[in-house]
Amino acid sequence: MSNNQSASGAGLSTSVSTYQDANQQLFDPSLDVWDEERFELAMKTLKEMHIQLRNLRTTIPRLLAPLTLQHHAPQMLLEEFKQSIKTANQEIQEFQQLMMSEESSKIFCRARKSLALNAKFNKPWSVTENPDWLTRGS
Repeated sequence: MSNNQSASGAGLSTSVSTYQDANQQLFDPSLDVWDEERFELAMKTLKEMHIQLRNLRTTIPRLLAPLTLQHHAPQMLLEEFKQSIKTANQEIQEFQQLMMSEESSKIFCRARKSLALNAKFNKPWSVTENPDWLTRGS
């Protein structure tokens, strides 16, 4: 996990709303022409989606973490477990909103069209080609 990610996933809602606000400004449904700025914003959106998806891999262990600790009172256990459920639910909902957004649909549609037109130029992507892929703001 990078320095920009916390174990609890804090800060996801801020980054999601920032990307959604920026996307709403640049993704005009009447325009099918993509300029460099639109492509860069699409890449930022996909990067945020990838970071959130990677963070979701640890959702269940973080959800169950309070159950593995010793607690002085059952009420403390219950409160910590409730908080972990709330955090996990929020992270899942934020990812779901980003995946199902109109902007994401347009990005995926554009990608499918590009793949269909340029199939011979596509090659598999490797995370080793971009070591800062999981760093927000890079």
